[in-house]
Amino acid sequence: MRKLFFTFLIIFTASLAFTSGGQGGTQIVAPSSYRPDPNLNAPGVLPIAKNRVPLKIGIDSQANVQDFETNWMTNQLRERANFDLTFEVYPAGQRNQQVELKIMAGGADLPDVVMGTIDIGVATKYGQAGMIIPTNIYYENVAYWSKDRVKDLEYNPLNYVTSYDGNIYGLYGLNVSVNNSYAPGRINIFEPWLEKLNIRMPQNVNEFLNVLRAFRDQDPNGNGIKDEIPLISNNTGMQSNYLFALMTPFIYTQDNFWLITNGVIDVPFNKPAWRDGIRYSKQLYDEGLLLPLSFTQDATQMTALISPDPAKVGVVNRISLSNLGANDIKRGQYLPIPPLEGPAGRQSFYRMMLPELKMIITKNCKNPEAAFRLGDLLGNEEFSIMCRWGEKGVDWLPGPEYNTYVEILPWGTLQNKYWGELTPRIFPFDEGNFPDTGNPFDILYPLGRTINEFKKYMKLDSVVAGLIYNEQEQEVMRDYHSTILSYVREYFARFVTGDLDIDRDWDAYINDFNRMGLSNVIRVTQSAYDRMFKR
Repeated sequence: MRKLFFTFLIIFTASLAFTSGGQGGTQIVAPSSYRPDPNLNAPGVLPIAKNRVPLKIGIDSQANVQDFETNWMTNQLRERANFDLTFEVYPAGQRNQQVELKIMAGGADLPDVVMGTIDIGVATKYGQAGMIIPTNIYYENVAYWSKDRVKDLEYNPLNYVTSYDGNIYGLYGLNVSVNNSYAPGRINIFEPWLEKLNIRMPQNVNEFLNVLRAFRDQDPNGNGIKDEIPLISNNTGMQSNYLFALMTPFIYTQDNFWLITNGVIDVPFNKPAWRDGIRYSKQLYDEGLLLPLSFTQDATQMTALISPDPAKVGVVNRISLSNLGANDIKRGQYLPIPPLEGPAGRQSFYRMMLPELKMIITKNCKNPEAAFRLGDLLGNEEFSIMCRWGEKGVDWLPGPEYNTYVEILPWGTLQNKYWGELTPRIFPFDEGNFPDTGNPFDILYPLGRTINEFKKYMKLDSVVAGLIYNEQEQEVMRDYHSTILSYVREYFARFVTGDLDIDRDWDAYINDFNRMGLSNVIRVTQSAYDRMFKR
C-alpha cells in the first residue's frame, strides 16, 4: 500500500505547479501575504466566527468517546466559537490509512481537517502533493492562544514542526512536563539508609562509589545478613536512566547519543571520556555494587527485588518508585540523586518535550483561516484541559499539587464529555512543584525535593532533539543509525561485564564505526541541524 501511495505522489506532484524548496524536495507556493477573513473576529475574541462556519473533522473513533456529534465538548465549540461541526469518524487506528486512500483517489473526499498525531514526514508529502495547506501565514498573523501558551518556553516549538521545505503543514500540540523531561536521567537512593549510616547525599562520582560500598558492607537494613543490593537496574533502564545519569558526569549522554559544541554535531561514544565512563561502571560491576542481572532482567523482575521488607536495594535506576505497590511505604522514601559531578563537571540529562502535528487542514477546506483559528482555540488552557478531563467541577477538580487534577470521571470510562488527547492541545506546564502532602506513599514529593538541582545543571544548548531530516537524509539514517545505536549499547554492556577488554578491544570497537557509516550519519544530522537552527 505504501509503495503504491508514494508512486502516486510522484505522478501526482508532476502535474502540480511547484517552486524549488529545501534539499530533496519541492514546495507549494504559499500565499505571499495575509488576507484576513472578514467573517472572523479579531484573534482572541469569541466567538471566532461572526456567521456560523461549517467544518467537517476527520478523526479516529475512541473506545471511551460515545459520540463526537453530541459530545459536550463539541457543543462548547459550536456555541462559543460559532462552528457547525460534523465528523467523519474512522475505525480506531485507521485514520492514517483512510486519509491515505482518499489522497490516492485524488483527495476529493477529504474532510476539511483531520485531527490526531501525524508524522511530519508524511504531512510534508501530503503538503507537497497539494493535499493539505501550509499554516505558516496563520501562525505569523492570527495565532493567539497557542502563541500565548508558549511565550515563556525556552525554545520555539515551531522549529520542530517546520518541514525541511520551510512549511508548517498543520497545527501542533505540546505537552510540557518539567518532571518528565528529567525523568529518563534519574536514579533514586533509599534515604533511610543514608540516615542510618549518617552519610550525606553523594555529590560526585567518587562519593557515589563510596556510598554504594557502604550499602554493601554496613548492613543498612539491619537484618544481620549481607543481602543488600547497592545498585539495581533492568535491561531497559541500563539503556536510558543508567547511561544518562552515570555516563554524563564523564561526557554528556542523551537520546541518540549526540554531542554538540558551538553548533558542530558529534557523538560521545568514540571519545576517551566515554571509555573513562565505562571504566567507572566496570568498577561498580567488578566490586559487586551493580547487580549483574541489571543487564538482562525486565522491569517486573526488578520490581520483585525492590518490593520486599526490610528493604534490600539502595539505589534504583528508574524514573521513580511508582512501580511499587500503592501501599508500599518505600514509594516515598527513595529520593532522586541530583546530577553527580565528574571529570566533565556537573551537568544533567534533559529530554525536551517536543511538539507533534495534531491537526492538518486539507485542500477542500473553504475556510482555512477559520479552521486554523479553531485549532488555535483548542490550544488555550481551558480547552487543553477540557479535551483530556472534561468539565471543570463536574468531571475533574484541581489537585493538591501544581497542575494536577483529581478525576471524577476516570480516564477510560465511556463518556460523552470530551474528545480525548487528539487535538492540538498545549497542556499546562508542569513546573515540578510537588509540595509535601503528608502522604507517606506519595511519589511526587521526593521528585520535587531535588528537581531544582536538575534544573540548575541543565544545559539547553547541549540538547539535540527533534531534528527533521529531508528524504535523502532519512535514507541515510534508516540505513545506518539504528544499527549504530544498538552497537553502542551492546558494546557498553560487553565492556562493563568483562566480555570484552576495555584496553585490548577498544581500537577495534572504534574502527567498526568507520564501516558502519558513522561519518554519513553525522554529516546528514549536521545538515538537518543547520537547516533548522541556522536559517
